[in-house]
Amino acid sequence: MPARAASAEGARRTGRDAAGDALPLQLPSPPPLPGRMLPEEATPCAEAFDSPDWRFSIEWEGARALLFAAEDGSLRLQAGTGADLTPRFPDVAAARDQVLRCPAVLDGVVAVLDPSGKPDLAALGVRLAAGAAEAAALPAAFLASDVLHLGGSSTARWPLSRRLDALAGLVGGGSIVQVPDHVEGRGLALAEAATARGLGGLLARRSSAQYRPGVASPDRLSIALLPRATCLVAGVEVTRHSPAGRLLLAEHVDGRLLYAGRVDGPRDRRADAWLRGRVAALRGGAPPADAPHHGPVTWLRAGVCATVGHAGRDAGGMLVDPQLIVVRDDVDPAWCVRRAPAPPPQDARSLGFAPTVLLPLPLDDAFPLPRGRS
Repeated sequence: MPARAASAEGARRTGRDAAGDALPLQLPSPPPLPGRMLPEEATPCAEAFDSPDWRFSIEWEGARALLFAAEDGSLRLQAGTGADLTPRFPDVAAARDQVLRCPAVLDGVVAVLDPSGKPDLAALGVRLAAGAAEAAALPAAFLASDVLHLGGSSTARWPLSRRLDALAGLVGGGSIVQVPDHVEGRGLALAEAATARGLGGLLARRSSAQYRPGVASPDRLSIALLPRATCLVAGVEVTRHSPAGRLLLAEHVDGRLLYAGRVDGPRDRRADAWLRGRVAALRGGAPPADAPHHGPVTWLRAGVCATVGHAGRDAGGMLVDPQLIVVRDDVDPAWCVRRAPAPPPQDARSLGFAPTVLLPLPLDDAFPLPRGRS
């Protein structure tokens, strides 16, 4: 760049002219909060492991969300799709006194908890469908796991260990916005304890890792303890045996949308009514090339997903005996990808004998474990 052009460029950045004299203007300050962010996604991992370089926590079943906390105390929720979840969860947005009054963006999960403090994914589906109307009967909590923006600056380049230290100081001791504990190094013991409690999976994150918005990070691993899959609802098939219809499921495989199986539609009347409305709005999609069907089908454009339990996959990758847990629109359909789990990282190794790890469930302090202890 010529010297004069470089000087002019510097003047635009600093508010000075090319001679170095101050100009009668003030450059705008950056906004204290970003308008929208994309969450980091996890890479599936085949099994639990031990490593002193990794932090392990429960992968709470719920709606992945970002919590935007403004300096005036107001809170808003953004889904992984970028949609505003605040109107559906006003009970979370009302928890202004449970987050420090500092501009911040927290990553986490909106969960509906059963009386024991265990997240109930089916109940979450009712909240997603009915929104504020069910807030009293099915209260929600935000379980924070990371801080992405703090005091007007991004924290994405900070190592996870530093971000977790900052997160601990942002959230008070309330029951609506919480920071569940994590374990350093002892993934195998945590997996054993979580399995005994019927929890769905673990989240493993490398302590030194930066945050990678919008991509599946190799430093963020999802370890399934229960067989689950979240698929795109490609169509709804009308049958005599299922008044709510059957949902035809699909997944992205190597850039193609392939059929993954079928499940009966939701039995809950609120979820069923919500789904019917979404079907009416999304009709007109293209079917997966390999999708079989036995009755009239309404093919849908991408917009509704279904999380199902299953008994594994057959040789062709199809879900075996899938059972519907929840229909939802908080998941980006682009992430309904059929991916083979990766092996544990090369630095994984057994840490030898470990006492049984008992992490408290949200709202449950029967087995407290100091944060960050192994």
